[in-house]
Amino acid sequence: MLGSNMVQDIAFTNVRYCYGEVCAIVGANFSLPAKQLTVLVGPNGGGKSTLIKLMAGLMKPDDGTIAVRSGVDIGYVPQSNSFDPFFPLTVRDLVLQGTLSNAIKPFRRYTASQRDKAALAIQRVGLEGLESRGLSQLSGGQLKRAVIGRLLASDTSMIVLDEPDASLDIAAAKDLYAMLSRLKAEKTIVLASHNLDVALELADQAIYVNKTMTVYPSARTLKETLKGGISL
Repeated sequence: MLGSNMVQDIAFTNVRYCYGEVCAIVGANFSLPAKQLTVLVGPNGGGKSTLIKLMAGLMKPDDGTIAVRSGVDIGYVPQSNSFDPFFPLTVRDLVLQGTLSNAIKPFRRYTASQRDKAALAIQRVGLEGLESRGLSQLSGGQLKRAVIGRLLASDTSMIVLDEPDASLDIAAAKDLYAMLSRLKAEKTIVLASHNLDVALELADQAIYVNKTMTVYPSARTLKETLKGGISL
């Protein structure tokens, strides 16, 4: 298991998940330490997206258990986000949504505290000056940052991202991962990626996913294994 002497935010024990008769995840046994950046790597169809959704609680395992530490709230960033380009939602509007609780009454005004929290989240994801820009006017990297900003405003303690670098160029991917690396000082970050050069440069540890799991205690260990010919 990763970081056995650290506080563990989530632990998988003998987890199996199948789509009908085809199993995507088999015998998953690992735990993730708090406030670390973990990268999931592996071939297309190997089960990375399934694993991310299991972590986020969007799907339940067929067998085994997934234990989340008490008090840990998990936020999910999908591979792609679809926003109606004709709906006038701005960066500020999106991030402010993160301050809302399920019990909030419709059409209630945001408080000064909520606005301050959203402003801080926007600053932390590097979108200052773009608060009033419509989501349809953002680049792919900026939109990812706005979605992450919404999670920061919601005070989630763990963020899981499914290929956040999809459709981003190398420069935008590097900027995004650098931001996520800074956030790990207070958040647990887990992401699936195909961009190994960028992702592993900033990761604390890595998990190779191809139906089964191979846990690497450091990104450097995986890099050395890759040189030996592991297939992605």
